[in-house]
Amino acid sequence: MREWMLEYLRCPATKAKLRVEQAVWRGNEVQSGMLVSRDGTLAYPIIGGIPRMLPGVRTEDDLRRVYADSFGYQWTHFQWERVLDESEYFAISDQTPDSLREKTVLDAGCGGGRVSRVLAKHCRRLIGLDFTIAVDRARTNTRSHSQCEFVQGDVLRPPLANEAFDYVWCHGVLHHTSDARAGVCALAGVVKPGGELHIVLFLKAWAPLRATDVATRALIRRLPYAIGVKVCRVMGTLRHLPAASFWKRFVWFSLQPSAELRTCCNFDWYMPRYHHEHTVDEVRSWFRDGGFTRIRYINGWPYANAAVQRTEPSFWRRARLGQLFGVAAQKQLTGAVATKLRSGLILDAAPTIAEQESPCLM
Repeated sequence: MREWMLEYLRCPATKAKLRVEQAVWRGNEVQSGMLVSRDGTLAYPIIGGIPRMLPGVRTEDDLRRVYADSFGYQWTHFQWERVLDESEYFAISDQTPDSLREKTVLDAGCGGGRVSRVLAKHCRRLIGLDFTIAVDRARTNTRSHSQCEFVQGDVLRPPLANEAFDYVWCHGVLHHTSDARAGVCALAGVVKPGGELHIVLFLKAWAPLRATDVATRALIRRLPYAIGVKVCRVMGTLRHLPAASFWKRFVWFSLQPSAELRTCCNFDWYMPRYHHEHTVDEVRSWFRDGGFTRIRYINGWPYANAAVQRTEPSFWRRARLGQLFGVAAQKQLTGAVATKLRSGLILDAAPTIAEQESPCLM
């Protein structure tokens, strides 16, 4: 952890500033130590150069317990990196390399750093936040970027300073938490006035599809991870069915060309503890409640043609499982909304801990 991280880190319980104690340095980075709140009552360990800001985590043994209970499995067991990651990110956002330049960016729910390594090349500073031990892999994948750091924490109670980021990216994370709306409210608090928040979520499919999908997921997610991976790998072969995209209207399976990525995406769809789907209007209302303007719909599929890139989904699109959509907006907080966020009245509605999980582009 580089010293500049202290500008951005805050106690997730109190939002108080933190200081480093018992620091063990390696060059210009803190490899281990404790982050202690101003009054000395709360402390969080730095392990392996990464702040671990989760309740009950103080040692590497505690980390292993969190790892076993979380979706760090997904991002440490699959080989998901692709050359296409950069072009796909820019296809589903309205950012460009020039627009990211000089920005301070938060990758909320960064997983193993798939998009962090793209963003880090273009921005002034990047912090990746994830609930899981996958932040270790993210750090390894971005070691060449001195402006990039990671923290292990809860997206529903981000251990970060209010109004600290020009741009917050959160792809496919909040629908795998206990309360997606609370996540939007929490992330709204760390966006600077005039900054942008971009959320990507699962589109709510029509009722008959949701019913069959819930039943299928209930069976698969009871399996141990090792067996679940095998089932997800077998499901990946469904891509080779004639008219595979038609059959995907009845049971979800990944259409990725790589068998490894199909297994990863199937695992992400069926194995998480939480799985929610949302409408565009629903998410747009969350942004309005968070004090955002210039609210924009962006298609979440990287290969969407220009005709549907900004056109909100029709009934026929909702008649297919597993669609992603994005909503991006600019923060213009004033008056009562700003006061509520700063005082914690909105954030206090969030559960204490979320099972934060990060997906792949499907």
